[in-house]
Amino acid sequence: MSSVSITNVRDESQDGRVETWKTPWMAQREKMAADASAPDQGARAPSAASSPEAKKRAEVARRRRLMIAPVGFTAITILLLVLHQGRLVEFIFPAGALVVAALLFRRSPAHYLSFVLWLFFLTPEVRRFADYFNGAFSDRSFIMLAPVMAAAICGVNLLTHFRVLMQRRAIPLTLIVLATLYGYFIGMVGAGIAAASYVLISWLFPVLIGFHVLITWRHYPDYHRVLLKTFVFGGFVIAAYGVFQYVNPPAWDAFWLEHSGMISEGVAAPYSMRVSSTMNSSGPFAITMMFCLLMTLAARNKMAMLAGGLAVPALIGTMSRSVLGGLAIGLLYLFFMLDGRSRLRLAGAIAAIVLLCSPALMVDEITEKASARIATVTQLDQDDSYQTRTEIYKHFLSEMTTNIAGQGLGMTGLGSKLSGDSSSSSSVNFDSGLMEVPFVLGWPGTLLYAAGVTMLVLRAFVTSFSRKSDRFAVAGTAAAFGILAMMVFLNTLVGGGGMFFFIGVMLPVAGRRYALEMQTRADQRMKAQKSAANAEASTPSGTPAQQNIALPSPLVP
Repeated sequence: MSSVSITNVRDESQDGRVETWKTPWMAQREKMAADASAPDQGARAPSAASSPEAKKRAEVARRRRLMIAPVGFTAITILLLVLHQGRLVEFIFPAGALVVAALLFRRSPAHYLSFVLWLFFLTPEVRRFADYFNGAFSDRSFIMLAPVMAAAICGVNLLTHFRVLMQRRAIPLTLIVLATLYGYFIGMVGAGIAAASYVLISWLFPVLIGFHVLITWRHYPDYHRVLLKTFVFGGFVIAAYGVFQYVNPPAWDAFWLEHSGMISEGVAAPYSMRVSSTMNSSGPFAITMMFCLLMTLAARNKMAMLAGGLAVPALIGTMSRSVLGGLAIGLLYLFFMLDGRSRLRLAGAIAAIVLLCSPALMVDEITEKASARIATVTQLDQDDSYQTRTEIYKHFLSEMTTNIAGQGLGMTGLGSKLSGDSSSSSSVNFDSGLMEVPFVLGWPGTLLYAAGVTMLVLRAFVTSFSRKSDRFAVAGTAAAFGILAMMVFLNTLVGGGGMFFFIGVMLPVAGRRYALEMQTRADQRMKAQKSAANAEASTPSGTPAQQNIALPSPLVP
């Protein structure tokens, strides 16, 4: 009786339904089976319906988790500065920066690079706050080690991806590293280990940053999103502070300028101080501002226009003619590389930026000094820096023809101060990167270094030309070309300027490799779908018996 079901067929003229009555035991068993399968069906249906939304929520949650460490680090730093604990900041800031950089390096290559860029933007200002609240100027502050230490973490890539150095895509970087190591070994003999090692860091870490972008090309969409926001918002912050600093220098900036002895930066008075914003001097800030300004042209939002509108007066306030020339080269490159529609958008963006910054350009204190500075380009006989650079070219051009091995790292710039023979005539300061490279690296190192840089530039040009639609990569290449053009005036391929250069030339390479990978995967999926469809079409349907009936009968003799 328990397995008996009674079927009652209603009149189909009414509703056409067939009802089945079952015993209580059968009804209970089917109800239990339905209850057991309901959660699975309910989970599958919403999952299938809301899969894109679930992925989007998961991605947003992941990004928020990545911001916990940088936000916490920033909050602790601000709290210590508000409490006037400059001594603690001097030790906690570099240590905290190293820890946060290590965490981001493991979790997200793009966020790691963004954090390193923010450190380069803001670390000198943190150092000024700490010195001001301590009441004593520190010639050698541990705070300034934070960005270099964070950037040095990507040197781990040389160990984990050592074989990539021998591949064709990394050959330019390998040549530059070999040239730098050559100069380092020569410098250890002439300048000492301390001086050579100090300069080696500023020469080598930009190359490590470029290698980091090269091997993490699969994260190019993250680089596009995160770095573009970094350059837009970072450029807005440092440009706004630079304009404020020029109009009304804060007390901590005045304290730093007074004790640093940098006469070339002007005096800490309104409209009398060259804009350095949150950075050490006007030169590095001008290069950073130029790079951010060119990268904002790849963005399409109101914040980018506002950042550009503040960047122009801040850049003029640096009184840096070489950077203005590099900016002009970058803009020309963008106009030639982009298509007609993108050129119109670029022209509209530049026009909007000019309109936004026009009120600042109407201030006489800004325009008069900038015009007088730019006018010296046509009055070279009255330009002291030009006369000094001409003497350097005359003196060291003859020396380079005789000094084939080179002087080595540590014999120029700040590294010469750590040399055991700092009073030597070989300890010099160069106002020309084109002269410093052969003077330091000699003929062997210069050939390797120049070959690597040339290959990087040519590859970036060809790649960006083939993918003009990627405005982000094209803008990075334009900025890199502008930085390279400034080698006539100073060595822009080391330190922060070098970091921007290697990022700029590596972005189009990473973008192209990612695009090719996505195209290959799409082609494979399409091929697999076609193969599956063909296999399904060629597979006979029906039972084996039906298939045998459908087959033609063999001829019986």
